[in-house]
Amino acid sequence: MASGQVLGNVQVDRLRESMRRAAENPSAAVLQVEMEGSWDFTEGQPQYKGSVATPARGPVELVADFPPQYGGWGEAPSPIQYCLYASTGCFLSTYALVAALEGVALRSLKVKLSARLNMQRFLGAGDAPVVESMKWTVLADADAGMETLDRLRVLAEERCPATWCLRNPVPLQTEVQRITP
Repeated sequence: MASGQVLGNVQVDRLRESMRRAAENPSAAVLQVEMEGSWDFTEGQPQYKGSVATPARGPVELVADFPPQYGGWGEAPSPIQYCLYASTGCFLSTYALVAALEGVALRSLKVKLSARLNMQRFLGAGDAPVVESMKWTVLADADAGMETLDRLRVLAEERCPATWCLRNPVPLQTEVQRITP
């Protein structure tokens, strides 16, 4: 159960305390994320399974599967759908947090995603960018005026981790290790 101020399903006091700690000690804002997944070789089953840790409920298992035209069975969302879902959820969550911090009471908050994907690179048929375009449209119901709602959008863009990842190169390493029985 929440304690302290809650606005728009955001624990504002806890968020402000995290902001204060991060301002005093930047390392307090650093999170190390570890996760693991595996390929399922069972014909007709979703191809990828992995778990994601949650602070309150422990691990949650997620499954992904490519659509049939890309070699899967279409039994679960594809990995790119999860990527788009996660970035969209991150942006809208950041919008909600910023609104709460600014004292803007929202009655309803939704987001629409429109993305154009080019799968040539994935199919080995070219080197076009995979995500050609992406647009988030925030649908907000509040007593605040459009100027305030748009200011919140700008703040959300500035603070959203997913927006940052989409706009900036992220150092990435990959490696292969042999599994020994």
